Amino acid sequence: MASSLSSSTLSLSKQVGTAEDWSGPGTPNTGGTNPSSVDGDDATSASSVDLEVDAVEGHRPLVAVIGVGYVGEHLVDVFSTHYPVVGFDVSEKRVAFLKQRHLESGNPQAKVTFTYSETDIKDASYFLVSVPTLLQANGEVNLAHLRSAIETVSRNARPGSTVVIESSVAIGMTRTLLGPLALAQGLFVGMSPERVDPGRVSPPAKSIPKVVSGLDDLVPGSLDRVARLYSKVFEQVVKVSKPEVAEMTKLYENCQRMMAIAYANEMADACIPHGIDPFEVAAAAATKPFGYLPVNPSIGIGGHCIPVNPFYLFSNCEFPLLRMATEKMAQRPVDIADRLLQSLAEEKRVLFAPPFNLRPRVLVAGMGFKAGQSHIVNSPAVKLASALAASGRVDVMFVDPLVEQGAVPDVPRLDEKYWTQPVLDSFDSVVVAQRQTGLDFDVLDELRTAKVENWCKTVLVG
Repeated sequence: MASSLSSSTLSLSKQVGTAEDWSGPGTPNTGGTNPSSVDGDDATSASSVDLEVDAVEGHRPLVAVIGVGYVGEHLVDVFSTHYPVVGFDVSEKRVAFLKQRHLESGNPQAKVTFTYSETDIKDASYFLVSVPTLLQANGEVNLAHLRSAIETVSRNARPGSTVVIESSVAIGMTRTLLGPLALAQGLFVGMSPERVDPGRVSPPAKSIPKVVSGLDDLVPGSLDRVARLYSKVFEQVVKVSKPEVAEMTKLYENCQRMMAIAYANEMADACIPHGIDPFEVAAAAATKPFGYLPVNPSIGIGGHCIPVNPFYLFSNCEFPLLRMATEKMAQRPVDIADRLLQSLAEEKRVLFAPPFNLRPRVLVAGMGFKAGQSHIVNSPAVKLASALAASGRVDVMFVDPLVEQGAVPDVPRLDEKYWTQPVLDSFDSVVVAQRQTGLDFDVLDELRTAKVENWCKTVLVG
């Protein structure tokens, strides 16, 4: 056992992240095992007594969520409906923020503790790892945060504890990172990919089916242990045969979304030279009640997941169509910027030579990666505005009630109080990237001179 632990510790020591960073291949399945759904009540009836007490110390189990960004905070909220929960993060600033938020919510939960001290997680029986898995500059998967989090777990988990990776990972990564640790320290381990959609309130989290897996071929009983834990807080638990299936399930879900958005945008680009409204096409196609996935065109893809997840598949799989779609979507905001610049030039609104300085003015509305969000991670609107600014051929500003100037330092911010017809008409072009909260988009119908390029249209057909 000693040699296994040494090997695991050596592996985990690579790419360890800093304290401030958190908040911001297995064998193929040849048995033909099908996923099985476990209803919450049926799944726990045979072992409900076991789950109500800590198998390690004989008391009610404590769940530790390692990493409390927006995914981790979601897990804290869900599991605290049944279990005492401690949310652990290496960022003192994030911990202080969450403590204050839960205090101000008017419904402080006695079952919830937020901490940056490892002492507070030593009594946990379950460890849910939900830290970011990002990309390095060269497109390779960056496991620094995940390795750091698992090191934290290895220092505090007692024999018999259960460790589950919630973070999105490449196929086989759960086995690689947790397998040696499970054997060395006597842990149950598994993988349950998160299905959090920021801003979505329906269906409620407990009603979203939860895929779970366990490394039963290394530690028998892992899947049952994980399934019984999750079935207390989720209405439906979907058991799959091994972590590799769970890992691929998550990536398949998100990368299908990448492909669908890329196809919708390709359709939109094909419509433009024919004078066709692509949003009307999308709305008409959505009336088909079968065989069609409704997706509207957009300026691109943003967020923590969809632009990043394809690279997890590329690390050990061949996906040529997905790779092409991913590359096209990464380039799309710049392509739209180039198209806009060409359009403005053709309209002869520009006198490039000084001292006239009569460059056209462009306003980009909605900088969050999606409507209702202040996060600008991989935001296509930010890429679009930055590309316009870098061209030196236009004066560009952005407006977004949720995004501060400091988040986009290279593009001046227009205060939302100036979102009025006279001010908007002082711009040559208004590009609607997101229908952001706090802006009345009906004012766009009142504009007399500004040209509106709306990538968030709602079209009614029939």
